[in-house]
Amino acid sequence: MTQQAPTIPDIAAQTGAKPTAKPTLIRGGMAGKAILAAWILSILYHAVLFVVMYLLPWLAGMAKPVSDAPIPTADLLSPVETKVTMNQPSTAPKAEQILPDPMSSMTFKPDKFERLDSIGTVKPNDLNILGVGTGGSDQIDGGFSMPIGGSGPNFFGLGEGARGARNIVYVVDRSGSMLNTFQGLVKEIKESVNGLRRSQRFHVIFYNSGPPLENPPRKLVSAIRSQKRNLFRFLDEISPMGGTDPRPAMRRAFAVEPDLIYFLSDGEFDEHAESLMSMIDKLNRGRLVRIFTIAYVNQHGGAVLERIAREHNGQYRFVTEDEIFD
Repeated sequence: MTQQAPTIPDIAAQTGAKPTAKPTLIRGGMAGKAILAAWILSILYHAVLFVVMYLLPWLAGMAKPVSDAPIPTADLLSPVETKVTMNQPSTAPKAEQILPDPMSSMTFKPDKFERLDSIGTVKPNDLNILGVGTGGSDQIDGGFSMPIGGSGPNFFGLGEGARGARNIVYVVDRSGSMLNTFQGLVKEIKESVNGLRRSQRFHVIFYNSGPPLENPPRKLVSAIRSQKRNLFRFLDEISPMGGTDPRPAMRRAFAVEPDLIYFLSDGEFDEHAESLMSMIDKLNRGRLVRIFTIAYVNQHGGAVLERIAREHNGQYRFVTEDEIFD
């Protein structure tokens, strides 16, 4: 009979030793695996639960109809005015409403010029504007006109080219032969002085056969509003009378050191013509003062006036009675 090999418990019983703990270790390893599996399942469960909770609001919003979606609104601080524009059907202009092009009938002839003495009185644009910039005109209330910025003075259409003239003196006739046309002369002086810029100065001297009459304070004054008013009051008090001798007035004109002199006469000074021209030549030896001459209504002294203008870097013109009262 074959003898069976002793088992570990038998050997332990014979020897009195305790059995080894191998079965206990096997059971402990299986318990650890169970715990690990439980943790993994718990983590997966919570992950799935978190995803479901995150997606539920989004899925609920997708399920709502568009009409239930919230609409952002804003309160206006002030009411808005609404305007309704009615679209009117456009209508083509009638044939009689279409104006012809004015440029189509204009022609330019560069070889055609007019003599200066045949041109009517040239007046600056009638712009009732008080001083433009530092060099603008300082017109009085109810004044006449002002020059275009940067242009020269203007008296019966003369002087526009004298842009650098700042000191202007008017030497004008008030002899008895001008009785019927004197008011036209006064009007032109007012208009000319009223068009001067504030940076310019002026003086007016009247002459006849007696001592010259000068606007106060008998010297050049700035072309500002108050000085223009003073001149206008002075002009309204002047009356034509006596004979004609411009020499004392011309001497006074050079004494105030002008840049430009307007010399106007009706031509009745034949006996003083030679001495007048000689005196002017001496007073304006360097030809620094430009002299513009006007034969007023009468051309008897036109030759003398034209010569003075030509020799003293100025211009001459004849003014007819029709131009004064046009």
